[in-house]
Amino acid sequence: MTVSTAERRAVDLSANRRWKALIPGAGLLVAGLVIGVVATRLLSSAGKAEAAPSTPSAAEASEITFSSDKWAGAGIELATINPESFNHRTWRPGRVAFNEERLAHIFPPADGIIREVRVKIGQSVNVGDILAVVDSRDFGHAKLEVVRTKTSLMAEREVAARTKITTTNAAELLRLLDAETPLADIEKKMADKPIGDWRQQLLTAYSKRNQLGSQLANMRNSGDSVSGSNLRKIEAETESATAGYAAIVEELRFQVKNQRRQSEVKLAEAETAFNVASAHVAMFGLAAVDLDKSDPVAEGASASYLPVKAPFAGVIVERHAVLSERVGPQTQMFVLTDLSNLWVQADLFEADMPLVRGLADHPIVFRSPHCGVSERQATVTHTGDLIDKTSRSMTLTAVTANTDRLLKPGMFVEVGFEMGDQTPVFQVPGTAVLRHENKPFVFVQTGDDTFRKTEVVIGRSAGDKVEVTEGLKPGDRVVVRGGFSLKSEMLKDQLVGE
Repeated sequence: MTVSTAERRAVDLSANRRWKALIPGAGLLVAGLVIGVVATRLLSSAGKAEAAPSTPSAAEASEITFSSDKWAGAGIELATINPESFNHRTWRPGRVAFNEERLAHIFPPADGIIREVRVKIGQSVNVGDILAVVDSRDFGHAKLEVVRTKTSLMAEREVAARTKITTTNAAELLRLLDAETPLADIEKKMADKPIGDWRQQLLTAYSKRNQLGSQLANMRNSGDSVSGSNLRKIEAETESATAGYAAIVEELRFQVKNQRRQSEVKLAEAETAFNVASAHVAMFGLAAVDLDKSDPVAEGASASYLPVKAPFAGVIVERHAVLSERVGPQTQMFVLTDLSNLWVQADLFEADMPLVRGLADHPIVFRSPHCGVSERQATVTHTGDLIDKTSRSMTLTAVTANTDRLLKPGMFVEVGFEMGDQTPVFQVPGTAVLRHENKPFVFVQTGDDTFRKTEVVIGRSAGDKVEVTEGLKPGDRVVVRGGFSLKSEMLKDQLVGE
């Protein structure tokens, strides 16, 4: 479409009029912006000029004054810091377990039926306390056998004692006869000494031999007045009497030794039978003292009641015994353990082997923060000799006291191993390190009541200790507790200054 010259002029004139209307407003806007910038700069310069006289130096800003009479209430504690070797611990997972050296699985020593159960789970018992009573026929028969053999032993002891006396007296009698002691003197010396049937036989033969011997001697002294036949007769009788007496003496000597030996053998057999019977009863757990007090005949049916006793003082942690249940040597009735003495075990891997070298019989520490158990000591008894093929771990075992019973078998713990660094470094408790604007610092005492905020560079940490690599010098007195009170004072002073 063609636009005429008159129309273009009309459009240009309209545009010029709009620009002329906008120019005054734009000028006012620009002028306002310039005035605002200038005014801002003037106010800023004036504020700085007023604040400059009250701004403290850097050293003054880090000094805090805190009266010593407020320290106790604020919990402030100080410590002198000097370089020391940085010993720290590495922790490995572990567990609390029963001390298997103080753990007993209790079984009855014989078949029988449970008549009494005297303990409950968790009950503490002393050594020798009766846990249950089992009615066992084998036990009753064993006790009766002790009574029988004991009676036989007593009888054999009496026989042996009498045999010893009689054989001793017989030996004495033989010595008197060998000495050709007169019969009257023999009877006088042996009157109250028992010998037995041998006394009459021996003395009769002795007397007869002596009489015939005297008669023969008299006849020989008579010369021709005694006929030859009578002399030969007396001689024969004398020889016979002498031979008979010698035979009796020989037999008596044999019998003296034989009777004594036989009595000793029978006594030994009786003692052996009694000892065997007593040992059989002892295998049921009945002590010798209790056996002496026992009278199975008087006890009657209760003679077969076998007590199951605690082998040591501890706590019943398992009970499987039920009244009237038939049990045997393969039936577990109770589990008894000593909870005052437990094991702490840790499964360590091959990379941990340097941690346990030389630890046998040495103390280690363990803890259980989630169970409220702080650090405790245990003594290593076994560092582990075998590595499990599946888990590739070895088990370290240590023993610890548990008198307060806070430790429970099965509880998970952390076991600490010392990792020492002998290079002296500065170190402070973790409570001494504070932060401001994400920069660590400590408070160092500069006077009786004054402290300086000192920025530090921290390194390793172990437990409640933090290594300080820069910022401290030997002998500095550092606030190790209560530093938040000083930090509050510092921030308050900064707010007041602003």
